[in-house]
Amino acid sequence: MKNVLLFELRHENLKALIQYCNVDTHEPDEKSLITYISSLHEVFPEPPPIHPLYDSAAQQRMQEYREIASSLHMWMREKYSLMQVSSKRFSDQLRQSKNFNAIPDRNFPPTLIEMKKLAAESTRFRTDEIPPRQRDKQYCHQLFRDLEKYFKSVGEVDIEPELHIDNIERNWQRLMNAYQDRDRHIIEEIKRLEKLQRLAEKVHREIKQTDSHLDQIEQAIELESRRIERLHPLEAKKVADQIDHDLVVTEQAIQSLKSDVHTLRNGRYPQAGELDKRVNKLHEKWVRLRHQLHNKIVGPLANMSFPVEERTVTKHIRTVQETRNIETNPHFRSLQEHIEWCKNKLVQFGCNMLPKQLKKADFGTDLPSVQQERDIHQREHKTIEQYHSKVEQCVKARQYFSGEELTLYNQHLGQLQKVYAELLTFSTARANDLESIYDFIQSATRELQWLNEKEETEVTRDWSDVKLDVDGVEKYFEHLMSELEKRESQFNSVLERGESLVRHNHPAIKAIEAHLAAMNAQWAWLLQLTHCLETHLQNTRIYQDFFKDVLTAEEWLREYESKTKDEIMNNEFSQGDFSLDVGERLLQGMQALRDELNTFGDQVQALKARAQNVVPLKQRRQPITRPMNVTAICNYKKNDFVIERNKECTLTDNSGRTKWRVHNSKGIECQVPGVCFVLPPPDKDALDAVDRLQRQYDRSIALWQKKQLRMRQNMIFATIKVVKGWDLPQFIAIGAEQRNAIRKALNEDADKLIAEGDPSDPQLRRLRREMDEVNRLFDEFEKRARAEEESKNQTKVFNNQIFNLQRALDEAERVINQRVLSPLPRDLDTLQHLILEHKEFESRLQNLEPEVEQVKDTFRSITLKTPQHKKDLEKVLDKWKYIWNTSNLYIERLKCMEIVLNGMEDAQQVISEFESKLSSLKELPNTEKGLKAVHDDLLKMESAVGQQQIAMDQLNDDFDNARRLTEKSRPNQRGPHSDVERLDKDIQRLNSRWSSVCQQLADRLKGCQQAYDLLQKYAQAKQVEDDWLDDQYGKLETLQPIKDRAKEQLDATRNLLNNVVERTPKIEQVNLNGGRFIREGKVNIERLLASWGLVLRAF
Repeated sequence: MKNVLLFELRHENLKALIQYCNVDTHEPDEKSLITYISSLHEVFPEPPPIHPLYDSAAQQRMQEYREIASSLHMWMREKYSLMQVSSKRFSDQLRQSKNFNAIPDRNFPPTLIEMKKLAAESTRFRTDEIPPRQRDKQYCHQLFRDLEKYFKSVGEVDIEPELHIDNIERNWQRLMNAYQDRDRHIIEEIKRLEKLQRLAEKVHREIKQTDSHLDQIEQAIELESRRIERLHPLEAKKVADQIDHDLVVTEQAIQSLKSDVHTLRNGRYPQAGELDKRVNKLHEKWVRLRHQLHNKIVGPLANMSFPVEERTVTKHIRTVQETRNIETNPHFRSLQEHIEWCKNKLVQFGCNMLPKQLKKADFGTDLPSVQQERDIHQREHKTIEQYHSKVEQCVKARQYFSGEELTLYNQHLGQLQKVYAELLTFSTARANDLESIYDFIQSATRELQWLNEKEETEVTRDWSDVKLDVDGVEKYFEHLMSELEKRESQFNSVLERGESLVRHNHPAIKAIEAHLAAMNAQWAWLLQLTHCLETHLQNTRIYQDFFKDVLTAEEWLREYESKTKDEIMNNEFSQGDFSLDVGERLLQGMQALRDELNTFGDQVQALKARAQNVVPLKQRRQPITRPMNVTAICNYKKNDFVIERNKECTLTDNSGRTKWRVHNSKGIECQVPGVCFVLPPPDKDALDAVDRLQRQYDRSIALWQKKQLRMRQNMIFATIKVVKGWDLPQFIAIGAEQRNAIRKALNEDADKLIAEGDPSDPQLRRLRREMDEVNRLFDEFEKRARAEEESKNQTKVFNNQIFNLQRALDEAERVINQRVLSPLPRDLDTLQHLILEHKEFESRLQNLEPEVEQVKDTFRSITLKTPQHKKDLEKVLDKWKYIWNTSNLYIERLKCMEIVLNGMEDAQQVISEFESKLSSLKELPNTEKGLKAVHDDLLKMESAVGQQQIAMDQLNDDFDNARRLTEKSRPNQRGPHSDVERLDKDIQRLNSRWSSVCQQLADRLKGCQQAYDLLQKYAQAKQVEDDWLDDQYGKLETLQPIKDRAKEQLDATRNLLNNVVERTPKIEQVNLNGGRFIREGKVNIERLLASWGLVLRAF
């Protein structure tokens, strides 16, 4: 200690805070020691973050892994929490929806533009955020695999469980699944909103068309209402039926619009309310026109009547007149020519309500033919629309007629207007059909052209090119997948338009269905080609990475061999005589070389394993000499030839530029694009490369082993030389554990070296002799050191034993003192818990008894005892005795408390029962038998109260005993014990309730006895008076009725009255006795109420 303090003062600038003589005592000053140790702690440098005895490079990699994995873990947890809520809520609701307009409860925006922004953000997350994080994950995976050897060497995985690579992989998969679910839900929501948008546009168009149709109907009603009087009834009826039919058709259109608007409302389309108002206005307009039809046309038509003969003559006259006007009047002749022109056009379309040409006309099968038909009909439709001016000229020509001629002209003009309206309607319908199919075919053709371009790119790509720009193809693949996702909504929109045309029975349904089938087939085929692209991309990446790693490994091995042969192996590591420090440094250098070789060996083994999975890319372009098996990486179907993904086929010819000749599992042959297949691994060039690398590695290992064997021999000889130079103090100073380790390591190294070397080697024979001498030297030193050590052991053992026992007894003393001072338990559950705790305490205390006896035996075995040893032993034994005495007193106190608490609980129950019985007694009965029963019950209760009085007295005695034991167990406490006083109040409360019960019972007995006596007297007197009254009533009834001889009955009646008057005092006495009995009953009720109040206060 003196030397240490001087060294610290000189070199560390530490002041002399403590003297060495103050430390070498039995009771050193603890505060000074603490101050001294604190000053040392402040001077010493902080320990390095990297353990100096472990592999520093591995620890740095582990720290790097922990930082990257922690960042990745936090990012995945944050993104997963953001995605899972909306994804789960949306998917749960979506599974319950029946159609596209069912709105799930979710956090998605309501408009299509915002949803597309959300989709763009999702795409940005996939393209911008996921790739760098995926590279971090892959790098973590590589770091963790490199660290596994380090974990095995230290015997544990010093990484948090959440940062383990398996947990990282699981969380990554969870995040990717959550992202895919959310992205799928976003796409489905966009599709739903796009369908609603298209439906809203359709509703908007149909509202305009329906409104225009209603305007035409309104004009027709006004026109026909003005000339209804001039029309023939059959012609007027025909006009009314036609208008009614138009209204029915319009009503159906309005109902369809209402259904569509309802769908938009259910889908929460933003403009659904505005569209609903417009549809309601249409319906109101339709209702108004319906009323106008009935009021202006149908009503007047019902009042018209014409004789048949008059009608026949009129018709004949009008027919003659029509012929004459057509021949002589140019306006009539022009009108008739226009009617004939419209009828001829109608014949071209068909004369029925559904135009025949719309059913049979050619709409075309592809975009050029459809465009040709569309252009032709547009010219025809334009001609028909321009013909409206001639119809208007005919309308203006009415001013040249009057009278019958005007009526006849109006009839022909109405016929022209009707025929022209039908012609215009039919032409418009065909124009709309041609426009809709042209729009669809044009969009479908653009989609098919785009799909064909992508297909051509994939089918013609040369996957046999081992120098293919994989990074460029990967970027193209990502761009293609992103483009597919973006284009899918547009593609589905075109499909939806075609399906809508099919559902509405478009006349060109066959052409539409053919284009729909072609689009679906081409889209599915392109998706299969993306699977092929991804698979070939992975195989090419594996191929290029493998040969790149092989080339890197060969270069490293060549550099390593050159360095070890020329610079190190033949110079530095060929020394024969060196010191231990130099030898240790040389061995570490050799081990570093071997670690590099081992690491490289792991890379070689990994390359050998990877070589089994390298696909032979070059063989794709090399002609095959015999059929070979290939694996399909996508589904393919052409006529009756079908192959499935991951199924094997037989390749017979690969000479085609893009297509191979293969046989499927059913033996059917077909020309299939070669991109659909992958040749089975391994690649022969890859196997040759790893075999060549393995041979080079084995040569380096053999060279290292030869040099390392010689280095170990020289190191053992150097160690033997050092051991032979030891003396006994040096031997003891080293320490037994380190000595044994040195000896064990020396023997193990020598035995291993002898086993590995050549038995005829003279160096190994010398090594055996030297090892025998060293082992004999170790045995001699161990024997001498053991004899000197045994003399110091007994004192150390006693000090350790007395210290440990003292600490255990101090803890036991603290516990027993704390329990003695703790408040008395108030209930049996707490008491039982304290008893169990103290039993456990005594059990632990009993376990210390062997240690006490062992300390006594150790003290007796010490030959040189000091007074301090004896003082320490006496102190421990006194404390041992005190703890047991206090524990026994505490046990007696607990037992006494158990008796008191049980007595209190029993007394509480008994007193409550007595109080309940006293309070449950009802009013006094009004019969002697009832009073007798009540009196007997009270006597039984009095007997039970007398028996319980003994238990109450015993309870008070037990409490006095508990008070005495508690005060005795707390000798140091001055003043009152609050817990004892609180228990005393509980006992006094029970005594008070007991006294009240006894007093009430005595009062009840006394009152019951008095009531019984009064009732008995009252009953006897009342019986006497009742008998007397019955006798007097009998006498009164025996008297004869008063008639003529009233005087004769006067005396007998007067005597009866006097007897009654004389009897009055006795009857009043009976009433007085009854009143006293009633008062006693009221007193009993008051006592009953008082008893019930006491019971309530007790609870």
